[in-house]
Amino acid sequence: MNKDKFGPLKEVPPCVYGAALLDYFNNPLVRTQLNIKNASAKWDLCSDTLVYQPDQNATQWIYPILKGRYKILKYSGDADGAVPTLGTQNWIADLNWNIIEKWRPYYITNMYGQQVAGYVEKRDGGFTFVTIHGAGHMCPQFRPQETYHAIFNWVFDKPI
Repeated sequence: MNKDKFGPLKEVPPCVYGAALLDYFNNPLVRTQLNIKNASAKWDLCSDTLVYQPDQNATQWIYPILKGRYKILKYSGDADGAVPTLGTQNWIADLNWNIIEKWRPYYITNMYGQQVAGYVEKRDGGFTFVTIHGAGHMCPQFRPQETYHAIFNWVFDKPI
């Protein structure tokens, strides 16, 4: 990656395939199409320009606004130490939305046969919560088949 092209971006860790993301999200055309102002910082995998403030409610406030207006998919890796599934389940329960489809496993078939890919629960207002078994918060990178299955089926209103 040509660091001069983007300014003082951090190095991409060797275990993360992020160079293409850096190229894409810092492309001037893409930034224009996403309505990102020129004065805004360049996109980086890890940035010191964004000051992270842990907040118990984080983005929870937006879900009641979206309820019933849009389908909502929240997915979480079940091996995520930074954003544990239990914490996510707790704030989802705090929404107090009726359960439409109870917590159950969903499956994929791979070279080992049928495997548990994670768990799914549906609530009223178009809210679906899915876990990706064996992944942290980078589910698509470390469990692509399981993540693809959940997202694809959700997008096309197929059973997960």
